[in-house]
Amino acid sequence: MNNYEALNTLDNSWSKQKLIKKIKSGQSSEQIVQDFINENKTNFEIVINLLNQNDNNVLSYMEEIANCELNLIKELKKKETKSIIETKENINDINPIAQIYKEFQLSLFVRKWSNQFVIGILIMISIISLTKQAWA
Repeated sequence: MNNYEALNTLDNSWSKQKLIKKIKSGQSSEQIVQDFINENKTNFEIVINLLNQNDNNVLSYMEEIANCELNLIKELKKKETKSIIETKENINDINPIAQIYKEFQLSLFVRKWSNQFVIGILIMISIISLTKQAWA
């Protein structure tokens, strides 16, 4: 098997679709890597020999590419989280009940209106009791 065939075989067996299926089935990343190495030992050795002969900086470049992909994924997650929060805020802004609940502060209500509320309740109780006495 030549170098080109080994690289193609490894590339096909390390497809992102296959990796996603394995991750969804509950396999850990370490298990996926070990299974990949065990299934492709000969091709793996061919690639290692090819790297040793030509350019050993390729692995460091590949590592940097992986770091770039990780950073991109982190940024996408941040944007997704921010978008979800903004969507929830927009829903709350549209919903008048949520808006009232958001604006209602019990402590402020108690401080401002508690005395007036108690006096109003006492007046209502007095009116009800006087009405009952008048009809009795």
